[in-house]
Amino acid sequence: LACWTIVAAVLAGAAMGRAPAVAIYLVSFVYYGLYWQAFAWGTPSFDAFKRDALLLKALSVVALAFVYLQAPPDLPSLAVIALGILLNARAAAVLGIDRTYYGHELAGFPERRITAFPYSLMSHPMIVGNVMAFGGTLLNPAFRAAWWPLPTLHVVLNLGLLAMERAGPG
Repeated sequence: LACWTIVAAVLAGAAMGRAPAVAIYLVSFVYYGLYWQAFAWGTPSFDAFKRDALLLKALSVVALAFVYLQAPPDLPSLAVIALGILLNARAAAVLGIDRTYYGHELAGFPERRITAFPYSLMSHPMIVGNVMAFGGTLLNPAFRAAWWPLPTLHVVLNLGLLAMERAGPG
C-alpha cells in the first residue's frame, strides 16, 4: 500500500504540474528503495515484497519504454537492449522467482550454488543484463539527447544494488 501511495502521489503531482518528465523520473526509481529497504531491514511479508517489487519494476520499465519508444528507432541500441533483457530473463528463469527476489536473504531459503548459464559465466548476470539494457538506450542518439540522465541513473543504481548484494543483508 505504501508503494502504491508513493506512485499515486508522484503521478498526481506530475499531472497537476503538467510535468510528465517529473513522473517518469520519480516512478522510475521507487523500486530501488523497496529493494534497499527490504535487504537492509527485512520484510514482514516476502510475498508482498515480491508482488510490490514486480509491479514497481514493471512500472519503471514501462515509464522508460514510453519515452524511449518516442525516439526514432536505432538498431544497435535495440540490439544491446534486447541482449540485456534476454540475459536478465535467462538469469531469472534459472534462479526462479523466489530467489530472484532475495529468497535466500529475505525468506530464509537454503543457500544454493547456481551453475547453469549464465551463472556459469558470471556471478551477477541480472545486474549485467540490467546495465546492458539501460545502457543500450544511450546508444540511441535522439533518446540520449533528451533523456540521458534516466538510463544513467538506472545504471548507477544497479551498480548500487550490486554493492548491496556483495555486502550482504542487514
